[in-house]
Amino acid sequence: MTAPLDTPTPAREPADTCDASEAAREPYDALAAVYDRWTVANDYPGWAAFVDARIPAASRVLDVCCGTGTMAELLLAAGHRVSGIDRSAAMLRQARRRLPVGTPLRQADLAGPVRVDGAGFADAGFDAAVCCFDSVNYFRTDEAIGNLFAFVSASLRPGGWFVFDVNTRRKLEDVFGSSHYGDDAGDFAYVWRNRYSAQRRSCEFAISLFVADRPDGGFTRHTESHEQRWFDQSELRGFAAAAGFTVDAVTDDYGEGLPTEQTLRESWVLRRGDG
Repeated sequence: MTAPLDTPTPAREPADTCDASEAAREPYDALAAVYDRWTVANDYPGWAAFVDARIPAASRVLDVCCGTGTMAELLLAAGHRVSGIDRSAAMLRQARRRLPVGTPLRQADLAGPVRVDGAGFADAGFDAAVCCFDSVNYFRTDEAIGNLFAFVSASLRPGGWFVFDVNTRRKLEDVFGSSHYGDDAGDFAYVWRNRYSAQRRSCEFAISLFVADRPDGGFTRHTESHEQRWFDQSELRGFAAAAGFTVDAVTDDYGEGLPTEQTLRESWVLRRGDG
């Protein structure tokens, strides 16, 4: 359930020739190989510093929807002990290449009920959990996001912290909207088409990725479909309360200021109750 790519760049045409084969079937099957280069502009160090300032030193942290492990790597460098969980096997393969050998990583679809067990997950004793880069927006039904919050709550010790972010309505409705764009990075290019549904309160992303992996210098085409839903604050507060959390703070994009009508990403800090 790793989050999609961030604010678009202006459209360009993919370079060179391409093969129309579409090898990817699951989100991030193809994107995983180029994801870190594609998202290099993200302020991961700033996000990690925000998290680090709000959780105890040397915390045991669960990185939810950990993707390729960038946040986990930064939190490890800050002195925390990190385990990761993600739906995408392809993204977890990248994470295993990045993170120290033995870092607990688990594959699971958190939209459904998930037991808190397995290596590094057995004792429900995490001090904190993080879920960064819009991953929560992927949990598009009330049941799915309820399952996510319940899993995180069950994974934390009493008093544990949960820090996550979400794309706002303005981001999905006005910035992504129903638009298309793309770029050419040389050895890969993409065309990204969005379709916004007011009825579903969601934006669907149809991504065609062209990867220069052929002996003749041509490109292989992969297609993936992603979808995000926006939530208003009252809904998120309700899901948090149902899972035993209280809301400590809601800020504008990992900053200190409160969200405004112009906010594109909200950062939430929750604390699990003692009961």
